[in-house]
Amino acid sequence: MVISDFTNVELEVLRRQCNFVNAEKDVFELRSQGLSLEIIAEMLNMSVDGTKKISRKVNRKIEKVGF
Repeated sequence: MVISDFTNVELEVLRRQCNFVNAEKDVFELRSQGLSLEIIAEMLNMSVDGTKKISRKVNRKIEKVGF
């Protein structure tokens, strides 16, 4: 799933509907800017594996709301 491909309106709906926790919010926002998971991990001072795990959680929440 490429979050940066969503429109601004869709991103706003996802922010309201997905109930992201703090780390998920951070990953979601950075992915919406088109950044790679490796860069996000470095920016958030996390491991790449940890960032991938959070990214999968974000994707599951997005799928649950019907996107």
